[in-house]
Amino acid sequence: MKNSFYLFCRLMLFIKLKTLFFFKVKGSGFVPPKGGCIIASNHLSYLDPIVLAVASPRILSFMAKKELFSEHGKFFKWIITALNAFPLERGTADLKAIRFAINKLKNGHCLIVFPEGTRSTSGEVKDPESGVSMLAAKANVPVIPAFITGSDKALPAKSKKISFFSPMSVRFGKALTFKPGASRNDLKDDYQKFSKQIIDQIRILEDFNG
Repeated sequence: MKNSFYLFCRLMLFIKLKTLFFFKVKGSGFVPPKGGCIIASNHLSYLDPIVLAVASPRILSFMAKKELFSEHGKFFKWIITALNAFPLERGTADLKAIRFAINKLKNGHCLIVFPEGTRSTSGEVKDPESGVSMLAAKANVPVIPAFITGSDKALPAKSKKISFFSPMSVRFGKALTFKPGASRNDLKDDYQKFSKQIIDQIRILEDFNG
């Protein structure tokens, strides 16, 4: 039932994105057909999880700030939960959310992660945090880089109004795999290096779009 609702919503959103935003997807074949994986993307707008869910051939899960599950009523909470969102308490090391994410990945789910942590108001891809590397390493799953264009024009960071007919697209890239160094003492450094590798690949996808 839950997946049926997700797939129905994805179909309706695909039609809207295609007709109202001339939506295009490239490289969706890089998303593995099964098994746990992370889609790591740049972050421009609140629309980004929706855009990635429509672009991906896989059913996706994603973290959402905890306030969304309480500030907008029970019906909204039911909707985003049915669409595979789970709460994250921002500004803290939310171990419950991290364990939940790792468990989902180990059980074969595909998870959206934004390595930058927050939306980029300039449109430029910012330097990454190390969380995406830690999740990939703990769950032993590949990371598929993705680059979104146009979502910031459709719904800018400081706006609540959607601007229609602003072209949007998603480009996926080749999967990356975390490989720890020889010394376990350097694990933190390994996380940072892998996060930089991921963000570098996202920037390369941006160049393809340009």
